[in-house]
Amino acid sequence: MRARTVAALLMVALLVLTGCTRSAKSGSTSLRVGWSSEPDTMNPLTTYSTEAQEVLQLVYDKLTEYDSSLKPEPGLATSFEYSSDGLSITYDLRDGVKWHDGQPFTSADVKFTFDLIHDQNLSEYGQWLTDMTSVDTPDASTVVVNFSKPQAFNPGLSIPILPEHIWSGKSAEDIQKFANDQPVGTGPYTFVQWKQGESLTIKRNDSWWGPEPAATQVIFVLYGNEDVMAQALKAGEVDVLTEVPPTIWDGLSGVDNVAAVSIPSFSFHHIGFNMSTDPKSQGNPLILDRTVRQALAYALDRNQLVQLALAGHGQPGSVLLPPAFGKWQLKIPADQQMNANPDQANQMLDAAGYTDTNGDGVREAPDGSPLEFRLIAIESTTVDVRAAELFRNAAAKVGIKLDLQTMDENTLGKTVYNTTDWDIFVWGWDSGVADPDYMLGIVLCSQIGGNNDIYYCNKHYDQLYDQQATTVDEAARMNIVHLMQQDFYDSAGYIVMWYQDKLQAYRTDTWTGWVQTPGGMVFNFTRDNYLNVTPVAA
Repeated sequence: MRARTVAALLMVALLVLTGCTRSAKSGSTSLRVGWSSEPDTMNPLTTYSTEAQEVLQLVYDKLTEYDSSLKPEPGLATSFEYSSDGLSITYDLRDGVKWHDGQPFTSADVKFTFDLIHDQNLSEYGQWLTDMTSVDTPDASTVVVNFSKPQAFNPGLSIPILPEHIWSGKSAEDIQKFANDQPVGTGPYTFVQWKQGESLTIKRNDSWWGPEPAATQVIFVLYGNEDVMAQALKAGEVDVLTEVPPTIWDGLSGVDNVAAVSIPSFSFHHIGFNMSTDPKSQGNPLILDRTVRQALAYALDRNQLVQLALAGHGQPGSVLLPPAFGKWQLKIPADQQMNANPDQANQMLDAAGYTDTNGDGVREAPDGSPLEFRLIAIESTTVDVRAAELFRNAAAKVGIKLDLQTMDENTLGKTVYNTTDWDIFVWGWDSGVADPDYMLGIVLCSQIGGNNDIYYCNKHYDQLYDQQATTVDEAARMNIVHLMQQDFYDSAGYIVMWYQDKLQAYRTDTWTGWVQTPGGMVFNFTRDNYLNVTPVAA
C-alpha cells in the first residue's frame, strides 16, 4: 500500500466543506476521518493506495483479520487448521453471512476469489498463491486450500473475499478496467458514495455477522491543506487524522481535547529508479547502470533527510523492512551502508568513466550522454518534495543533474505504473501485513504490472523469495529474509530514505477506546479501531 503523508496545496472548495461539516460533538454517531489524499479506485485487485485499502477493508471481509495487537482473529472463517504436512489449510466458514446486496455468501465465493487471483496472477495477492494447486469446497461452510509446498504465511490474512455473482466472467483485462464504483462485500460497512475531491462515506451494515460498531457511518474528509486539516481537528469537525506532518504534529501537542500520538510504523519512503529493460522503455538507460544508482545512494545523507524533511520524527532508511519488523529487519552496520559519502560516489563515477568533459558541472557517459534524469514527486506530500530537493542538491555535488517536477498523487501513480516514461520518483510504502512477505514481494518479477513500481526483475531474488515463503522454520526463514534484504540493497533499486514514525492525532472528547496499535490506530492493516471505538458520553 502506497504510503501517504499530508497535503500542502490549498483547495478553496475543501475550506467550504470543512466549514459546513457538522461537529462530531453535536451527538452524531458519524466517525469523521481527515486525510490528505483520495483512493485511486475501489477495485481491491488493482488499487495501489493505502486510502483505498483503508475503505475496502471495512467493506470487504477476509477469512482472517488482524486485531489491534496485530494478532490473527476470526473473520469470515471462524477457525483454520494446517494439515500435518503443511500442504493444505482448512477454513471453517461462518453460517448465514450475506453479501451487501442480500445474496448468500458460501465457500464457492472463497474458491472463486482464490482461483481468480491464482489463475490470472492478479494484484499483490498473487504472490501468496504461487504454490496453490487447488481449492476444495466439501460443503458451503468449508474451504480447503492446497499447496505444492508448505506456506510460511497464511493467505487468509491478506486476501479480501469477492462475490462470485458480481466478478465472475471478467477477464484479467476486464478487471484492470473495472472501477468497482459500488463495491459489494460482506464487511461491517456498506459503500454509500464517493464525492471525488471532497469526501467518501460508508454506513454501518446492520446485518454484519460481528458485533455492531458504534459508528453508524464513517466519513473520510479530504483536505488539501495541512493547516486547515489540523484546524478542523481542533474545532471538532473531524475526529481522527490518518497522518500528520511533523511540524503540524508538533503544534498539536498540548491542544485541549486533542491527543497527538507517535507510533512505530511499518512504512518507509523511498527513491525509486526506472529499471525497465523493455526495449520500448522511455526511461533514461543510464539509470540501468548500478554504479550510477549506487553513487546516488552514497551521495545522499539519510540523517539529513530525517532532520530536515521529517523534523527528526523517524530513522534513516536502508533496507526493505522497517524497524517495526524487529528481528526480521537486516541491520547493516553504518560504515557498510551507501550513505552520506559523496567522495565515494565521485570515485565510483570516475572509475566508471563518467566525467565532466565540458565543464558544465554535469558528468557525461563515455558516449557523451549527460548524467541528467527526470525526478518526480507528489506536490502535496511536503516531506517528499523537501526530500526530492535535498536529493537534487546532493546529486549535483557529484555531477548528476536531476530535473524535479511535482504532480498530484494519482498522476504520479498512473505515470509510474502505466508508463515507463520516467526516470526517478520519490514515494512510499506501507506494509499490507505484519509479516515480511508483503514488503519483500513488492519487487518480484511477477509483480511487474502489480506492486512492482520500478520494473525490477532479479531471478535470484525471486528464488530466495520462494524459499522464504515455503520455509516454516523461523530461524531458517529469517536467514533467507536477511539475504534478500542485502541482495536488494546492493542493487540500489530503491534508496530507502527513512522509516517515518506514524504521526496521528485524534479528539479525546468525541470518541474513546482508541488503541495505539503498531503501524497506526487507523491507516493500518487492522480495522479494529473503527469497530471498537465508542462515543464519549455527553
